[in-house]
Amino acid sequence: MLVLPLQIEMAQKLLNSDLAELINKMKLAQQYVMTSLQQDYKKQMLTAAHALAVDAKNLLDVIDQARLKML
Repeated sequence: MLVLPLQIEMAQKLLNSDLAELINKMKLAQQYVMTSLQQDYKKQMLTAAHALAVDAKNLLDVIDQARLKML
């Protein structure tokens, strides 16, 4: 039964890491907004946002599994 809290903690750490990555990419996108690199940084920001969304869903799935095991 100790596996699920560990999975939740790992998913949270991954989500926090993804959020930090998204913040960094957003800062870069803002910094280069009126340059020829704008599109590249915007793509990187969207890729980081997608990773964050996928990992957020993963966290919700892990929490749901833990909730179901407690029933």
